[in-house]
Amino acid sequence: MKAAVCEAFGKPLVIKDVPEPSVGPDDVLIRMKGCGVCHSDLHLVDGDWADWGTPLPIIPGHEVTGVVEKAGDQVTGLKPGDPVGVPWMQYACGQCPACRAGAEMLCPAQKSTGVTVHGGYAERVKAPAAFTHRIPEGLDLVTAAPLLCAGITVYSPLRRAGNLAGKTVAVAGIGGLGHLGVRIAAAMGAHVVAIIRGEEKDALARELGAHEVIDSRKEKAGKQLARKGGADLILLTGISAKLFEECIPGLGPNGTLVVLAAIAEPAKVIPAALLTGQKRIAGSLIGTRDDMDAMLRFAADHGIAPIVERHPLGTVNDVLERMRQGKIRLRAVLTP
Repeated sequence: MKAAVCEAFGKPLVIKDVPEPSVGPDDVLIRMKGCGVCHSDLHLVDGDWADWGTPLPIIPGHEVTGVVEKAGDQVTGLKPGDPVGVPWMQYACGQCPACRAGAEMLCPAQKSTGVTVHGGYAERVKAPAAFTHRIPEGLDLVTAAPLLCAGITVYSPLRRAGNLAGKTVAVAGIGGLGHLGVRIAAAMGAHVVAIIRGEEKDALARELGAHEVIDSRKEKAGKQLARKGGADLILLTGISAKLFEECIPGLGPNGTLVVLAAIAEPAKVIPAALLTGQKRIAGSLIGTRDDMDAMLRFAADHGIAPIVERHPLGTVNDVLERMRQGKIRLRAVLTP
């Protein structure tokens, strides 16, 4: 089968024939229909995460959708022909404190698709049936691929926030994560404020369901939010320490700023600013398998799909280069 293989960090992926994965008794073999290209994949192949212990060579890709071709002897919930998805999390131990507390995505023994085990930049991928998710009817397998990472990343903190009907949710950054955050929050009944930089995405944000739009080029986003009464929840999806700092004053009473972007640069926080109004800052990492199933069902029920560019698997190096240059419009998906 054809696959795009990372043989050395910082080098182009190699398109080559590799053996088809062998299926164990608890595994399924999936014929790939779509694999999203996440910014995390770029970090991986560029060597930014070299100390994570990724074995080389590795096939990247953790937003995989496809159709089951084979099922192991012990698999009962899936059969050939079923539409499925494989996300970042491909194993959690079930016994560690994180797993026992219901946060399996924080399991230190976790296996990660395309990071520690082979992923979806290939015509076929193997995964444990227990960590493979059925894709509901109504979702296109190619466009749905980014839901397996971007979708679950924004859905989980919204779900944990409880009933959002009538609450103000701000989404800072309308990119691959943020455009789905706007759609999902609006479908949950929230009053959605999109925070953009420049007027270019104003129309898009409103089309996605934003009720108001704030342009952070005109004035700091937090000040504008505060004048509107503050946000109950802010999803920070833009990779910007400056935007992080600007958002904090925009929190309303008991408001929470949830960091979803992998911001690696230092940011300044004045702790006293959190006291007034009991404001909180939290991080959120993907979600549980239950979150994933709930998100996929929610997306199907509400007609929520990522906005994607489709590219053949063989063009993956061009796609990654365009991502480095910031030229991908929202999300890219590889097809076989």
